[in-house]
Amino acid sequence: MTGDTAVDREKQAGELPKWKPRKEEWMVVISIFLLYLMIALDSTIIVPVLPTIASDLNGTATESFWVGTSFLLTNAIFQPFIAVLSDSFGRRALMIVSVTLFTAGTLIGCLAQNFPTLLAGRSVQGIGSGGIYVLGYVILSDIVPLRQRAGFIAIIQIAWAVGTILGPLVGGLFAEHATWRWTFYINFPFCAIGFIMVPISVKLKMQESTFMSKIKRVDWIGGFLFIGSTTIFLMAVSWGGMQFAWDSAGTLVPLIIGTVGILATLVYEFRFVKEPFLRKSLFHNRSAIAAYICTIIQGLQLFVGLYYVPLYFQAVKGRGAIETGLALFPITSALIPASVMTAALIARYGRFRWAVWAGWTIITLATGLVLLFEADTKTAVWATLLVIVGIGHGLVLSSLNLAVQAIAKIENVAHAVMMYSFLRSVGAALGVGIGGAVFQNVMARKLQDLDLPTEISKNAEGYIHTLQGLPDNSVKDGIIDSYLEGIHGVFIVMTTLCGVALILSLFIQKHSMDRGNQSDHVLRKPEITTDLEILTRPSVSQTPIDRRSEYLGISDYEDSIASPSAIEASYAFHHTTPNPSGISTPNNEWKNRI
Repeated sequence: MTGDTAVDREKQAGELPKWKPRKEEWMVVISIFLLYLMIALDSTIIVPVLPTIASDLNGTATESFWVGTSFLLTNAIFQPFIAVLSDSFGRRALMIVSVTLFTAGTLIGCLAQNFPTLLAGRSVQGIGSGGIYVLGYVILSDIVPLRQRAGFIAIIQIAWAVGTILGPLVGGLFAEHATWRWTFYINFPFCAIGFIMVPISVKLKMQESTFMSKIKRVDWIGGFLFIGSTTIFLMAVSWGGMQFAWDSAGTLVPLIIGTVGILATLVYEFRFVKEPFLRKSLFHNRSAIAAYICTIIQGLQLFVGLYYVPLYFQAVKGRGAIETGLALFPITSALIPASVMTAALIARYGRFRWAVWAGWTIITLATGLVLLFEADTKTAVWATLLVIVGIGHGLVLSSLNLAVQAIAKIENVAHAVMMYSFLRSVGAALGVGIGGAVFQNVMARKLQDLDLPTEISKNAEGYIHTLQGLPDNSVKDGIIDSYLEGIHGVFIVMTTLCGVALILSLFIQKHSMDRGNQSDHVLRKPEITTDLEILTRPSVSQTPIDRRSEYLGISDYEDSIASPSAIEASYAFHHTTPNPSGISTPNNEWKNRI
């Protein structure tokens, strides 16, 4: 209709029929929830038992470092390629493969008698974990309209938050009262549930094609180039300043090779591939670029916080593993309700920028206030600060995920979800190198100033047990001060990065969330149709329709998939026809300001 503005069309979009989840959608969400709880628990449960593992398997500090790092690296690196494979071979098939890999890695880990075997198990676990993580978000983008997606993302993020925070506590219990192998045993019940529920619930129908056409569709060259170059780059970042000095050949050579490899991969993907898995169109405007950079920083900051806050309680406060795990509960108790409330408000009003801005403001403030942590900081003070941290992350976790999806073109939403998941995991992997390098250098400088051995900083985590056994004297106080100085150094850098993210978030423009899905993977309600029912099948307008068509107002046969042209036609109708349903709606013009 002539004279309509973009705002007018957005207002009309609010009049689309309301979408309501069926039991099929809920079954998918429950499956993803349980799998997310498993991989989140596994990502942090290993931390408190690392000293025990090192002692039992006669490992070095470097080998202990790689137990966590190998998991984070493979978790991040394989996510994009697994998501792309699911485009060709189906979400369910790749989710089952991911659960299988995670189970295999768990089995290898729990049977390991030496560090190389343990590292192999953790690496395989990481691949499976990354696949589960990225496919969970991608599947939600397939089956749930964008605006309603906020609530479902909040649900699975609750699982992630609970698992991440419970990990150190459960690991501490195993370290003190059982064997470290229980950190692997605990995964098997979740794996069994995954093998049962994924085949039953994740029934996404896709367009039929031959096996060879699926093979040819995959960008194998780009995938292998990306995996190889990213692996080399992240390994260099991870061991820089830890295993090798930053200015040594051991760090610089792989760093340069990895960087050149990534750039070469991008050139190949953007210029020579018909169906690239790294789409240039994902970064089509400043909003997308800002949102993705914020995603990296958020993953980095959250991981660093979950590592160095426990280090503060153990090294500076002298707390045990269980007490340290309990000390993290203020974060969870604030993050979960903040995430749920944020999702509810975004779904209700269809606006997300306010949550991104508020979240980064709070995270920046709270991260800066962590610098107030001292050896004698009262419980009420540190608990309050951790609650503020939890609120900030709750706001950002829900809103930033939805932001990248709203910014993306409708045909790129699944790839935008993949990129969000990947970059957030890359941020966590970068946190290993950046946080470790800053902490070690600052702590070593403080130890040197106090005429204490600087070697302590190279095995800071392993030295905690020795530190707690020292008598109270000036030497012990000096070492504790050095730990605290190193932790403060890390959070100075984190505060700066959070400030950068806050500034970048201001460049994210307003985008409508009132739109349906465009996916080749459609969740169908199973039906048993007899020959008589086929002969007496009702007219097209009376035929049951899939959830995407229902949301967009398209009638279609139950065994067909709505074509992109039909989707675009219906979408245009709802966005250009004044009140097509004839139902009056409240005036929501004020929402266009945020």
